[in-house]
Amino acid sequence: MSAAAAALPVRRIALVGRPNAGKTSLLMHLTGTLQRPVNFAGTSVERTESEQVVDGRRLLLVDLPGIGSLQALSRDEQVTVAALRGIGGPPPDLLVAVLDGSRLLVELRFLRELASLGLPLLAVLTKLDIAAAEGNPVDAARLQQALAVPLVVCDGRTGAGAAELLQRLAAEPLPVPRVPPTLPVPTLPLPGATHGPDCRPARADRSTTDRLDRVLLHPLFGPLLLAAGATLLFQGVFRIAEPFMALVEQGQAAATAGLEAILAEGALRSCLVDGVVQGVGTTLLFVPQIALLIAAVAVLEASGYMARAVFLLDRLLRAVGLTGKSFVPLMSSFGCAIPGILATRILTDERDRLATIAVAPLMSCSARLPVYVVLLAAFFPPEQAGLLLLLLYLLGVVAAAVVATLLRRTLLRGGTSLLLMELPVYQRPRLRLVWQQTWLAVRSFVRTAGTVILAATLLVWLLAYFPRPDAVREAFAAQSAAVVEGPDGDAERERIAAAEARAYLEQSWLARLGRGIQPLFAPAGFDWRLTVSVLAAFPARELVVPTLGTLHSLGAVEADSDPDSTSVHRLRDALRSAKAADGRLAIDGLTALAALAFFALCSQCASTLAAIRRETHSWFWPVFTFGYMTALAWLVAVLIQQIGRWLGCGG
Repeated sequence: MSAAAAALPVRRIALVGRPNAGKTSLLMHLTGTLQRPVNFAGTSVERTESEQVVDGRRLLLVDLPGIGSLQALSRDEQVTVAALRGIGGPPPDLLVAVLDGSRLLVELRFLRELASLGLPLLAVLTKLDIAAAEGNPVDAARLQQALAVPLVVCDGRTGAGAAELLQRLAAEPLPVPRVPPTLPVPTLPLPGATHGPDCRPARADRSTTDRLDRVLLHPLFGPLLLAAGATLLFQGVFRIAEPFMALVEQGQAAATAGLEAILAEGALRSCLVDGVVQGVGTTLLFVPQIALLIAAVAVLEASGYMARAVFLLDRLLRAVGLTGKSFVPLMSSFGCAIPGILATRILTDERDRLATIAVAPLMSCSARLPVYVVLLAAFFPPEQAGLLLLLLYLLGVVAAAVVATLLRRTLLRGGTSLLLMELPVYQRPRLRLVWQQTWLAVRSFVRTAGTVILAATLLVWLLAYFPRPDAVREAFAAQSAAVVEGPDGDAERERIAAAEARAYLEQSWLARLGRGIQPLFAPAGFDWRLTVSVLAAFPARELVVPTLGTLHSLGAVEADSDPDSTSVHRLRDALRSAKAADGRLAIDGLTALAALAFFALCSQCASTLAAIRRETHSWFWPVFTFGYMTALAWLVAVLIQQIGRWLGCGG
């Protein structure tokens, strides 16, 4: 902000409304900033502030979490009510009440509560198109006359009316409500302009939302459709992304070939090719899957179906000691556990909240997806990979159910919260918003790949590349010098070069560390390279794939691997062909399953543990979460390996 703008007078404006009223979409149009609007309550649990300069005045726009009344029940509602009442700071200079035109009766009751605060008040009417489509058209002019407070109509889809609203927000004097707090709501004009004294239209037919809910919320068909939709979602993510992955792989192969052509063999070329391109590049390979998954979830949220999933799963979640409302933070955790943990503030019962926090990291977040895709693509055919991907996500869900049940019957016994939420009408998802949400997620992932993952990958490469004993170099130089010229000699020299790279790697600092820890993971079938990947990923699970890429690009590809394979499939080929010390395959299908289960259940995210510490104000819960998840992951991986071997599976 410029010095001139900073000197302007500031007007604090609070955007307040019921859940799903359209506050976040309105803020996007007012400020031009990217937000993440969704179509069910509980995802916005922290206030968001944005500044605009209009007509020589600084407008500080504060988007508060949605509330249904001034009687706060949950932590996110407490944030809003405290801000409105000036608890912990000055009250806002102006309230902007965002009203959903398709739910006008309850919105007007809510407006009456806000008017009782005595603060300057302005009303914004949204979703008039949805009200009309549902058979409840609203006469905004008559509503304005009855309310006796300024009313602006805005379209959250197109932004129409946002410019007028900005001018009203900066205008003088501030609009003080003249509506008496005791004004009976039924006397206000409601939807329609020609239907009786209270202007309520007669509803002859069911609305589109009602007709859809008869099927999607059916006691039998509803859960079946939800399960079928989840299956199709994960199968589609795996299959549709393949062509886009191929394009990324081609770029990775081109970068590798270009660097190898201009750089002489040595530490610099190895650092750039094996560390940066193969490490970070392999991570970026999975941007298509992440983008598709985020986009699909965004469509479900924007359409209004996600709230129905909460309703459908309420009975199931109550069986494990939670409520349907816990589905909101748990569903958010599939993208990232941190916003899921923050979203637990919507839960009114503290025991429910703590149990949900403890199991939220078990949901497979987007950072796990690259690990899943690498191992599934390397060891399983596509028709099995999509089903196994779904099962991995379900593994986290089942584990969360078991842990939550145990917690609610032991440490967190007693108490429960009720599921009270309004189902929004179905809407057509806006492609622009879906694109924006997907872009935000992808941009965050790419930034992580360009910073944290890059630094960690270079550290792994450094530990894997050094030391470089002269004895190894001299021994293999002598072997190479003894090879005759010709095609057979070239093949032999390639074999010797691969063996030399493996020899360097096996005596590296990283190999020594991995072998020291590997006995702990031997019952799960992990070799030292897979063990190192586990250790490297404890700060952030995004480091699993770049670590595997770095380790297996340093000569781990066997000389007898497919001669037609290119660097496009280098990591997958390396994983399939890597050998253990006894000559057997280091990773087979059974070991891959054990590794997948471990990464699905293990707590490998320092940021998530920090979020748990902040939300619980205690070190007990992050330590407990890390401990039980790590132990559970190890136990499940060992059981898969040992039972599988006992049944004769694996190589």
